[in-house]
Amino acid sequence: MIKSFKELFANLKTKGREKIIVVGGEDLETLKALKDSYDYGLGEGILVGEKNEIEIALSLLGESNFVKEIIEARDDQEKIRKAIEKVKEGGILLKGKIKTAILLKAVLNKEWGLRTDKIISDVFIFEDRREQNPKLVLMSDGGVNLKPDINTLVAIINNAVEVAHKLGIENPKVALLAAVETINPDMEETIKAGVISKMNGRKQITGCIIDGPLALDNAISEYAAQKKGITSAVAGKADILIVPDIAAGNIFGKALIYYANYQVGHLLVGTKAPVIITSRADKSEVKLNCIALSILCSK
Repeated sequence: MIKSFKELFANLKTKGREKIIVVGGEDLETLKALKDSYDYGLGEGILVGEKNEIEIALSLLGESNFVKEIIEARDDQEKIRKAIEKVKEGGILLKGKIKTAILLKAVLNKEWGLRTDKIISDVFIFEDRREQNPKLVLMSDGGVNLKPDINTLVAIINNAVEVAHKLGIENPKVALLAAVETINPDMEETIKAGVISKMNGRKQITGCIIDGPLALDNAISEYAAQKKGITSAVAGKADILIVPDIAAGNIFGKALIYYANYQVGHLLVGTKAPVIITSRADKSEVKLNCIALSILCSK
């Protein structure tokens, strides 16, 4: 089981470099991450964008050996079209200097994008450092689905479980988060959690163990679960945290980055090829973690 991003890099190093197609290759922070991925032996870049601007950005880095090809594209639509065509030949798609909404709309295009019949969700991974033996914990969905219904939540869980299996977590423990650990008819997320937990118990959802509703403290702290008298295979030991809506996931993820300074990464799951849609504020270290996770899921 992979327990840290350092272990992930070491695991991927022996498997050869993956092609990383960057939409908007003019972005300097993205190029730094791409260079780091090359230095680790993980990837090599195909940059799609305005060639002159790309070359200026590369000159600021002082080297370009990590770039296999530069594909000229003037506007956003041309960049996206050419990048998606290229990624269909093999590799992963990485957001560079382009707006997230425009790229996501193209990825979801039914005719020429990377959409499948699966629900697409964002899987966020962070290093939980609270114990002596830290581990990677997954959280979803804080990036795509606004207020998922039960069927969408099941798809989000399945996508996260797929990533957990890639990380070597054979039977991940999934906690369905809410403000409380009891079912309250006035709190919709607790009802959804109760239904999904029962579905797991009836083998309608497999490959994992699910429990919920669970408040965050009960999901990640055995001490808190014990104090509240919660007996569960998941409580205090969660590998995957499922949030009730995008607001909760977005706030939770950014709190880990900006307050806790955790090592994090994330990727889209459910597309024809791995897609990395990072925030403009993400540093190159986060982008590198995202690249590594996407390469793992492409294998």
